[in-house]
Amino acid sequence: MDNIFAIWTKEGLLRDNNNDGVIDGTAVYIDLPDHLAPEGLIDFCARLGYETTSLSLRFFEPDKNAVKMNFIHSDVKTEIRLENRELIVRYKSEAELSDLLKHLAAMDPKESSGTSVALELKDGRLTAGQSFIKTIEGRKAELTPEINSLSDLWSFSGIGDNNEASPSKLLNLNVSVEESIKTADLIKGLCCFAARSAMCSTDIIFPVTGNGSSSEGLRLEVLGGSSASLELTEPNVLQLKGPKELLGLAAQHLAREKHWSEGGAFGYWEQGYLLKQKTEAPLLFEAEWEDVQETDLAYGVLKGSGDLEGADIEVFLSEPVEVRRNLEKQWGNLFPKVKTLKVRSAFKTGMHWLVEEVLPDLRESAEDVLGLEIKVKKETGEHGLELPIRWIQEMYPADRLIEEEYNLKAAQINYQLEDKLEHTYEVFRVDAQGVRHFAGSLDVPVSELPYVDGKHYVYPVSSAVRIRKGGIVVREQLIQTDRERFYRHYTEEVLPRIRREVADYKDGQGHTRPLFDRIEIDVWMSEEERKLPVDEERVSSLEALHEDLYFNTLDYFAHMGEELEGKPFNAPGGVHPFLHVRKGGKPEACIRVYSWEDKPLENWVTTSILFNEEGALAKAIMTNDKEEVTLAIEAFEKPEGHIHQDVQRWLDEQRSYRILYPDHSYKGHAIPIIECFMDAGEEFYSPLKMSLFKKTIFIEAGHHSNEVSSTPAVLQLLERAGKKFGDWQKEINLIILPLANPDGYELVKKLAKEHPEWKHHAARYNAVGLEYSLVRFQKTVFGEANVYPKILRRWAPDVIVDDHGIPAHEWVQPFAGYNSPPRFPVSYFLPSAKIYGIGRLSSGDHRDLHVENLESVVSKISQYISGTSIDKENQYWQERFRKYGNQWLPEVFPIEEAPGIHFYRQADVAPSYSTIGISRYPDWIAAEIISEAADEVVYDEVLESCIEAHIVFDLAILEVLQKARIEVKRNGLSHERIRPIKLS
Repeated sequence: MDNIFAIWTKEGLLRDNNNDGVIDGTAVYIDLPDHLAPEGLIDFCARLGYETTSLSLRFFEPDKNAVKMNFIHSDVKTEIRLENRELIVRYKSEAELSDLLKHLAAMDPKESSGTSVALELKDGRLTAGQSFIKTIEGRKAELTPEINSLSDLWSFSGIGDNNEASPSKLLNLNVSVEESIKTADLIKGLCCFAARSAMCSTDIIFPVTGNGSSSEGLRLEVLGGSSASLELTEPNVLQLKGPKELLGLAAQHLAREKHWSEGGAFGYWEQGYLLKQKTEAPLLFEAEWEDVQETDLAYGVLKGSGDLEGADIEVFLSEPVEVRRNLEKQWGNLFPKVKTLKVRSAFKTGMHWLVEEVLPDLRESAEDVLGLEIKVKKETGEHGLELPIRWIQEMYPADRLIEEEYNLKAAQINYQLEDKLEHTYEVFRVDAQGVRHFAGSLDVPVSELPYVDGKHYVYPVSSAVRIRKGGIVVREQLIQTDRERFYRHYTEEVLPRIRREVADYKDGQGHTRPLFDRIEIDVWMSEEERKLPVDEERVSSLEALHEDLYFNTLDYFAHMGEELEGKPFNAPGGVHPFLHVRKGGKPEACIRVYSWEDKPLENWVTTSILFNEEGALAKAIMTNDKEEVTLAIEAFEKPEGHIHQDVQRWLDEQRSYRILYPDHSYKGHAIPIIECFMDAGEEFYSPLKMSLFKKTIFIEAGHHSNEVSSTPAVLQLLERAGKKFGDWQKEINLIILPLANPDGYELVKKLAKEHPEWKHHAARYNAVGLEYSLVRFQKTVFGEANVYPKILRRWAPDVIVDDHGIPAHEWVQPFAGYNSPPRFPVSYFLPSAKIYGIGRLSSGDHRDLHVENLESVVSKISQYISGTSIDKENQYWQERFRKYGNQWLPEVFPIEEAPGIHFYRQADVAPSYSTIGISRYPDWIAAEIISEAADEVVYDEVLESCIEAHIVFDLAILEVLQKARIEVKRNGLSHERIRPIKLS
């Protein structure tokens, strides 16, 4: 440095350690004599901290590579001068020295263009020769740190803990020191405190000291006392007290303490205390159910039907195919005079009939079959939830099954939806000349029962015995399937009982916290459980029951909320159905309901921190206005293991990135995040300021924990990004939340032990069945809901990506209209793509820019996917989606095409609400995108293909962000850049 005006540049006291163009360190050794204690040095160090994104608080440690700052008493003048590449500070008095340092701290950045080797204090102003140097002192405070508890001081987001996120934070700090206790050691400690506070800020008000008249902002008062403590006397007012000989050490320790999420101890006393208060939910009641098998009921009907000679008998049973074949033989022997006896499936009846009977008959007939036309009756059940194409849905995926087993392509098998058809299905073979020939018909028996909303009905396939003589039906006896009888018991007996038990609920229950902790349902039944040789498809009536029990329970309580409060209870509690196949056994069930202990949220406030004799933090005193507790201050110990094996493996192997733990889930799992940025080798860093100078992206994975590919995908993304983009961290900060919902994942693992390939939607929400994103930015006991807001407050990202998933195979709910749940405005009956995207859009002034940004993202993702295997799979699923849904009901099965991928912008696919980043902060978030891969729940090659799809999707967004341009400007002392950025 050869110019004193360069003091606040990297030619002066600042450094760019990693050569990325951003100031990320300081290089000064302040050789403060023991007899000096100038308060103005606190301002000077605040400016040092403010000018950098990271530092190590080594201002007072000798460093041969740093600029040395010496202090010399002078009878002549007070000045700072460059001599032999050192800063020599001459001072007439400690008061003038303090003023000089304050003015240096507040020097206008525009003055850096001047040239001089010395600056002098004259008449209370800073001068260079005969020219006065402009300084900037202060302005009206905007968003400043909020300290309502001492644990907020060093928070996950820096200094203070604001509820709302913002890309800017103004430090309005005033430090005052009682004259009688001033020492050089105390000033050094306070310098470090001020530097760290300023580093966390994007704007600052000077002076930091000597502004005792100010009542705004954050105040730190340093006073004498008999023992060392830090006290919060009122919000944003701190008092550091203690004996003179101990205060310097206490201030040093306070300045260097790390938040517990970084492996430190600060604030963990509160977190640890809350974790220890958790208790297991008590059992509210337990109920059991059992019944006779539907096979016994069907046999009773046959036995009591009198003369069956010459009869054609159709029996519909919800049993595995081998059980049905055995019954055909057994009952054929018991009733030898019947003409024919068929035992058909009461689940996906049309598909089973076509594959098990019609196609084998055609094969045996040796007739040429070049195609099939299947006429399907349009569903018209009164007040029914079924779609008009319900009977087409029940055929899925018959065409692909036929393609796999017969010499016939799926494209040659077509459906016709008929308003009026004598039978449920009529099948025609098409010969080589294109002539149609009748091949068979089927009438499917249906039951009728009310839906849980009290407004609709559903018409599931029923078990039945149908007896024909001479082609005329002489008897048809419906028999409720085992599934239907249990479902009726559950909805007519169990759910009303739960409703009575939770009737005395408190305000907010059912919305931000549950009515009950959870329902555990164990069911044993003889049902078909079979994987099909097509895609990831399977026949599983118990999986369908699992989905019905889960989603229909949600709808039952949603309706209850509408009745009682005019708004649905969308968070009734966890619903955990465990379904067990018991071939040939009678149906049984056990239901256990656990109560929610609705304790008021206690607002614990740390009022005092006590220091030990070495000046280290020793104890914290908390109060909730009712009682006071004193807790030892201990460091947070990072967990030894992680519940997800991929995350654990990655944590064990990686050494390049910072791992932090912002919060714990409701069940106590520490939730890690990964911060990827160009490290400067310093001890403390300011993510908020780093996001000011670099574009920042936040990727969330594992929010719905049955969507299994996003977690391994984001972990692999890091390696792929390095290979593709090189030193991408020179331009981008990336924050990854690899498993947002560990409690849900814990339930997925438990459910998947018995049924590893079911969708397991019961585990998509948190431990008590709450879509916890709805309670973000609120005080809540659900720590998993806090991580997203904390990341936004810490990093203020430009782009947010939420990697999700959809079912990999058919989603059916016979007791909810056979389709996916009625609570969804569009259908998820079958996959629509290998991966598709959803763009969230804001309303208001920046909507046009958000639309433009989204189109830039869509275009780049299309480029990445077009021509790849992902594109090929997307095309395959688009054809399937059209055939079984979109061509009939385009509004229920929507497609918004981009090259190689569907990309949805419709509000009904991605509704906006206040806990979504771009909806809450449209003024500075540039884009928020969701990916949806067909990954519920998949393994091996299919899982790898979903992982690859997520990685390609996210890499495309990284490239868009990498190419975007930003410009950081200074307005006085503040750093500013235009937001939202333009992604093109």
